[in-house]
Amino acid sequence: MKELAKLIQNSEYTVVLTGAGTSTASGIPDFRGPKGLWKQVDPIYALSVDAFYSDTERFYEFFFNMLSEFSQCKPNDAHFAIAELEKRGVIKSVITQNIDELHQRAGSKNVLEIHGTSYRGICLKCGHKQPLTPSDTLPRCTKCNGLIRPLVVLFGDPMPQDYLKAEKEAYKADLLIVVGSSLQVSPACYLPLRAKKVAILNLEPTPFDSQAAFVSHKKAEEALPKLLEFLDLEAV
Repeated sequence: MKELAKLIQNSEYTVVLTGAGTSTASGIPDFRGPKGLWKQVDPIYALSVDAFYSDTERFYEFFFNMLSEFSQCKPNDAHFAIAELEKRGVIKSVITQNIDELHQRAGSKNVLEIHGTSYRGICLKCGHKQPLTPSDTLPRCTKCNGLIRPLVVLFGDPMPQDYLKAEKEAYKADLLIVVGSSLQVSPACYLPLRAKKVAILNLEPTPFDSQAAFVSHKKAEEALPKLLEFLDLEAV
């Protein structure tokens, strides 16, 4: 982490990009790892636009089970360390591929959710947005009783406005720190190409390791608190 600390100290604009590996220590499984969620469930039948419209009840059965698991999880030391880095002005923003809102619960403020959030939905009839909570019935709009769709980027969806903002942040970054992402999901995997320098902290190798200024395969929840020490920062 000492080398990463030096890169941060020499950077005027540092941004963090996080993936599912950031949340595994909180009890949320990743998607593409050896024990990832997509090893158990075909994503096309679970979280796709086709799945939502062709069998909405089955879609929500899976989605609400996932949301129930998310709700029981708490931020881990990686989330808290990232929040502390933002609080101290060391990083400018957090771009996340995750849909669990654990960054916000840890205290991060400037979070760009490029894959959306599991905790809110939008009415397909009137456009009203409202919180989503697990239920045995299909979620209905509190304004017009229309069907609610989660504000998650499903397979087959276009990217949201937060992705355009994330691209701008990546272009501005002297250093982009990738935490817990396999960098295999398009278009998020192209964000490292926008930054001047890239640092990668991920358990498994990524396609961008050879281009990175720093690479570590340590656990994020163990490595990031160490980074605070090298930067002479103490979490408060």
